[in-house]
Amino acid sequence: MATLKSMDNTLAGQTLATFKLPTDQSFLSGDSIVLEIYDESGALEGAYSFVDETNASGYGLTDTGWYPLELMQQWMATDADCANDVVVPFGKGVIITSFEADTELTFAGEVVADVSIPIAGNSVTWTGNATPKDLTLGDFALPTDQSFLSGDSIVLEIYGSDGSLEGAYSFVDETNASGYGLTDTGWYPLELMQQWMATDADCANDVSIPAGKMVIITSFEADTTLTLPNPLVATAQP
Repeated sequence: MATLKSMDNTLAGQTLATFKLPTDQSFLSGDSIVLEIYDESGALEGAYSFVDETNASGYGLTDTGWYPLELMQQWMATDADCANDVVVPFGKGVIITSFEADTELTFAGEVVADVSIPIAGNSVTWTGNATPKDLTLGDFALPTDQSFLSGDSIVLEIYGSDGSLEGAYSFVDETNASGYGLTDTGWYPLELMQQWMATDADCANDVSIPAGKMVIITSFEADTTLTLPNPLVATAQP
């Protein structure tokens, strides 16, 4: 079993149809690839299975794409149940689990400048790098002048394609940096912050966040906003 790229943050409220898998690969069955949508608290909102051209007729279907998982498992899905038009709102978490050999998901969507992602206070926000290029942790920019409670009151966790935790980082703003003996604002390894051992040399703003990577931000603060840049905008040359 493998987990495909988790496109965890659509840019403008895309539909399931934008989560495109090949429709001519003869997947084992209609529930061998499952897409789950999660809300900001991590609660499951919906589960859908993918049907390709080869398997559609076996299920009495003509439309390829996504169908409610439960209906597919019960062999009760009809073309009317095709869920390609289901909207995945901006900021929702999506996980795709595959029991197939490796395949590729193509994400279709507009890349807009400076995407603003709301971070819910006292809650968990599922997000990720929804841009077509790698970003750095420093590109996940939170305001640096909001006087957050402490350096570990906002925590960002990076997860691998298998769901394993790859790294945990806490955010330090301008107000709290000096209290930790730091001058650089941004992200630092959570463990070092909790131990009060972080130095400016430990600033993790350069850590890479590949395209499609899953990120979860836990905030014990009031609501705030995370800003992702448009990586396709060329830097002006002097």
